[in-house]
Amino acid sequence: MVEINETVARIQASVRRLRAEYADDPNVTAIGFGAPERGGKHQDGLAILFYVNEKLPSERVIETKGSRPIPKEIDGFPTDVRDQKFVKGSVGQRDERKYDPLLGGPASSNSEQHVLWFNGNGTLGILGTDNATGAPVGLSNWHVWADGGSAGDQIIQPGHPTGGDHVEAIGKVLACGPLITSLIEWESPDPIAAICYGGAAAAAIAAACSDYKDQTRRGQDATVPPAGEKTLRERVSNEILYYDLPLPGYPFKAETIWRYERETDQRIMVHEEREKVANAQFLLGKQVLTDKPGYNPGERATIFASIWDYQLERTCNDYHVVAHLIPHDQPTTAVRSILQPVPCDEDPMGEEEDLDCIRFFEMENGEVIYKGSFDWLGYLQPQQQNMAIVNWGEPAKGLLLPARGIQFSHPPVSEVRIKVVQYTSRPVRLRAFAGGALVGEDVTDGTQGVVHTLTVKGNGISSTHVMGGGGEAVLIEYCVEGLDREGDFRINLPKEQLEAILKDAREARIEVNAARTRQCCFRGSVRIPVTSKPGKWDVYLTVQNINNVPEGTKPEVAAQTIGGHLLSAQTLSPSGCLGIMLLDHVFDVI
Repeated sequence: MVEINETVARIQASVRRLRAEYADDPNVTAIGFGAPERGGKHQDGLAILFYVNEKLPSERVIETKGSRPIPKEIDGFPTDVRDQKFVKGSVGQRDERKYDPLLGGPASSNSEQHVLWFNGNGTLGILGTDNATGAPVGLSNWHVWADGGSAGDQIIQPGHPTGGDHVEAIGKVLACGPLITSLIEWESPDPIAAICYGGAAAAAIAAACSDYKDQTRRGQDATVPPAGEKTLRERVSNEILYYDLPLPGYPFKAETIWRYERETDQRIMVHEEREKVANAQFLLGKQVLTDKPGYNPGERATIFASIWDYQLERTCNDYHVVAHLIPHDQPTTAVRSILQPVPCDEDPMGEEEDLDCIRFFEMENGEVIYKGSFDWLGYLQPQQQNMAIVNWGEPAKGLLLPARGIQFSHPPVSEVRIKVVQYTSRPVRLRAFAGGALVGEDVTDGTQGVVHTLTVKGNGISSTHVMGGGGEAVLIEYCVEGLDREGDFRINLPKEQLEAILKDAREARIEVNAARTRQCCFRGSVRIPVTSKPGKWDVYLTVQNINNVPEGTKPEVAAQTIGGHLLSAQTLSPSGCLGIMLLDHVFDVI
């Protein structure tokens, strides 16, 4: 026992010293000690644990990130490096992870006799042992487990969301597996979080229930009783199966099983249908610019926006377009501007070239925040890892590519062409998407130290994913061709999804997977508050459709159109149950 205590005291002293030494390291988030892990399994003994934002592949990349190598052994103890980034959850501080083996601290609930969405939850306090039987027991507060419960009730962990969480969770859990183990997490600024959640909920319900003809009316048409038989009441129920994450602005697929019941004074008449549906409310692309890269406090900023839509019955007056300007130093506040339609020849993006390029090799060395925009090119590092512009000598000058890649977005184009250099045998891959569907991909052959050009062609490409290279690839430039104002853009979706979309968007011109699109341009302005401090401001653009049904339209026809759908995709190719907001534009207050 004395030897064990001495070993623990020794490793504790080492950890204290290392915490001071690595206090200014941008990649090291925490240092502690515990059992080492190898191959996902705990090993015997003690190790010094380093928690890092990301595991870096080589000393060159470590130096680029401003970090330092971690030795395999320190003071006679092995080291164990773990990449674990801590991200604040969108539903508060309740710990919703599933622990096995169980430990104290996470959320728990009494699962008996509770309504699924609204049952209580609270912290599992401590674990113990029954003195009489030796059985494991847990301890929590009366209001967490016992309020409304009784002896023998089943306790679950993680806990169900509370009623307060339900408001945010409505649109989050539909495609993410069991409610009690999985919630979509948004990383988004507070001023537009409610818009994102509300839009997700509306998109999920509208796609599944469809607004092309109300299910109640369809059930009524199928169950017309004979003369003299009176209808007493009607009921409609839905079971919704989501095959994709139901996020607004994406053509996600779903299936609905609905049942209509008409209860008369003589019987119950039933009509049931099972149908494949899809979200028809999405844009093919959007772009935001400001008239200047920087403003003084009190100065007026002019905002320009362009959107591309395939639903041609909408005029440019049929959108509600809002720019949300959020300062970095006050992320819970926003200055907003409602943008008005303008002719696209007034749009500063109207000057077209055969090839538009973002040249990373011309940029100054330094850190790049994990999301933002380079002029017309939006970007997002999904793991929320900051990146860097590096100069490793010719030809490797440009943006260091994280191993898990970067997602880019831009207006619809006909070709994307990138240049990269890699220094591992792992190839770099370019994948291009139109309307959320894969258009094509290109990949390097793995040759190191030379410039590779990757190209994907296809109408309507509006987002890409560049990945690979083992963490030692440099993106030199990103070029596009054909910033089209109007044209045929392919939406390579499965036949059943196209049919589901056309059922709701009958006016869309889709032939052989090609959709005709229209560009609309908008402009607005807002005065930068005179109290603003120097720093960066983020711009997010939200686009909703407007109910444009003329007055006097028959109710059964008017009911087929619903306004207020959030058309703008606020994320890029979301994966799993994580929705990270992508900036549309950034400017400076100077």
